Amino acid sequence: MFIGEAPGRLGADGSGIPFHGDKAGHNFEELLEYSGLNREDVYVTNAVLCNPKDENGNNATPNNTELSNCSNFLKQQIELIQPKVIVTLGANALNGISAIERHNFSLKEYVRTANNWYGRIVIPLYHPGQRAMMSRSMANQRSDYKFIADYLKKLDSPTKSNTAGKTSIATSLIIEYLFSKKNEYTYFALHKLFYLIEYKSFQKFGHRLTNAYIVRQKDGPYCTDLNIFKLKKAIPTLQSKPLSKTNILVYKRSEGLFANSLLNEYHLEENVTEIIDEVLKEHGQKSNAALKRTAYFTRPMRNILYYESEHKISMYNAPIIFSLR
Repeated sequence: MFIGEAPGRLGADGSGIPFHGDKAGHNFEELLEYSGLNREDVYVTNAVLCNPKDENGNNATPNNTELSNCSNFLKQQIELIQPKVIVTLGANALNGISAIERHNFSLKEYVRTANNWYGRIVIPLYHPGQRAMMSRSMANQRSDYKFIADYLKKLDSPTKSNTAGKTSIATSLIIEYLFSKKNEYTYFALHKLFYLIEYKSFQKFGHRLTNAYIVRQKDGPYCTDLNIFKLKKAIPTLQSKPLSKTNILVYKRSEGLFANSLLNEYHLEENVTEIIDEVLKEHGQKSNAALKRTAYFTRPMRNILYYESEHKISMYNAPIIFSLR
């Protein structure tokens, strides 16, 4: 279920179809199509069922009284439809559901996160209207809707026990070396640094250091070999703890001077450690946001972004190919 704020004067107020007929509706339908969601498979409504207007007859923001007056209608729709996932579009829609059951979610802090509310999952997103695009770009909103599509796929997939194998030796050695230089990294940074190491190797030697599978995800390169469960199996001294709803801290537990390490069993070539050291020196202290920008500016990522833009398709989870020029 998608919940907007109110019917638009140029759209749903005339057509009777939420998010249809005006620019916000056009953006909404484009975002659904981009993420692979079909409008026929989702239920779309508004927190306020009539079009609030100002003294000049233009769209007005629904006030708290209007949100409260319509909350019972919204509650009835939720109970009739029984959606597993509710997506609120904009701050007013997020405030609107709070009249049904109180919550403390703010749009800025909880955007694109799955949260328990009223016996189901609520995911706050920005409104697809043009004004909201100033706060949340179309590119970011595409990622938001892809998050929804991926989340729904997970719900439809049977739950599996954790049977992940170990991270490969070649990848594990690079990670061990990274932790020999610094005791902790965000999980986000670990993926980006690993990608930049592979990219540096390709630039310098014409080949990568590992066969790890790296794909394009919402926040840039993601290495499947760095799955946290696989990584902990390969390097048992690694620990993790949540930093926020979207990121975790990975750190190495100290086991004294004679702790067992893959680096004691396997040898990293000097030219490999030089590449890792160069990447750490250049990017090791960057914030997550800066690492994301750096990764997106590399040639393989720019190729993917260009292809997405040119063909109007999503390349999420597509493999990142280093050899393309």
